[in-house]
Amino acid sequence: MKKWVTGTLVFALAAFAVAASRPAEEQSKIDWLLDQIGGSGAIFIRNGQEYEAKKAVSHLKQKLWFAGRRVQTARDFIAGCATHSEQSGKTYEIRFADGKQRRLAEWLNERLAELEKGKAVPEKAAPKK
Repeated sequence: MKKWVTGTLVFALAAFAVAASRPAEEQSKIDWLLDQIGGSGAIFIRNGQEYEAKKAVSHLKQKLWFAGRRVQTARDFIAGCATHSEQSGKTYEIRFADGKQRRLAEWLNERLAELEKGKAVPEKAAPKK
């Protein structure tokens, strides 16, 4: 148990250090995109298997950590972490409650464009009431 706690702590500190090397605005966008996936209620499809959104977020955070300094922007994150499986080469997809299924990267690029046009406001940046 002690090894697991130590390993988790080391992993968390390393992830923080890598995230700290990204421009804060870009890290905020990446975090927002991950929140969009997590809150979507959609099914994430990876290598033909279905996963709930929380599992997808966990997987993409792990890929982001492994990508390290190669991912400096939200677009880098989408292209480098959220397009396809490194294992199989299969495209990541997302299926919504209405049954519509899309490529995850396309959906994330649309969400990012809305954010950058000011049509979507990150929760962290929203004014407090």
